[in-house]
Amino acid sequence: MPNIEMFVVEGYSDQQKEALVGALTQATVEAIGAPIDSVRVWLTEVPATQFGIGGKTVAAIAAGQE
Repeated sequence: MPNIEMFVVEGYSDQQKEALVGALTQATVEAIGAPIDSVRVWLTEVPATQFGIGGKTVAAIAAGQE
């Protein structure tokens, strides 16, 4: 039973998260031949102030403090 855990910055719509779960599931089915019903996906939303890229928080980058 494949388990996928993905961390994303908060702010994506429910529709976008649903599409992401579907795409991750389908990619797993195609890549390793797992039965679709066996694929588990966890999305964890992280506040922009607690997610960093290149030494800066996403909140700082969004505010133009690059």
